[in-house]
Amino acid sequence: MNKNGQIDLGVIIITFVALLVGVVLFQVVAQTVGESVNTVTLTDLDIGVQTNGTTTYLEYRALSSVAIINGTDLNEIGAGNYTITNNVINPTTGALSVGILPASEFTGETWILNATAQPTGYIAESGGRAMANLVVIFFALAILIVAIVPNLRNEFMNMIHN
Repeated sequence: MNKNGQIDLGVIIITFVALLVGVVLFQVVAQTVGESVNTVTLTDLDIGVQTNGTTTYLEYRALSSVAIINGTDLNEIGAGNYTITNNVINPTTGALSVGILPASEFTGETWILNATAQPTGYIAESGGRAMANLVVIFFALAILIVAIVPNLRNEFMNMIHN
């Protein structure tokens, strides 16, 4: 700042670059946190033809509110006719998955899945999800402060010199 309390061109350029980088990083951080704290709704997901004794693996962390529909006659299959195991390792890919094991009477039929799923990167603990959301909020506040400080500094210098 010069003696008149005017903002130098260098301060404007530094502020602009800091805001530009901050906004770009904010978008990336917010998207990543969003993927980690939000569940996904699976609607009419065709999980293929089921075979007794063969587990079908879906690359999600866990499922809840599950409804499985028989693709042949579109009737809901009762929960006693399949077993869902959350947080298992797919033996073929090594990925964290959900295993669905059908009962024998539904062998050879196509199944359609409706459920709420936790993506593989989902933060299971509510405290962890809250902290991840706080990171985004504080990041936004930091960007706001970077935008406001040069203007406040200019006003403060005007008050001192007058």
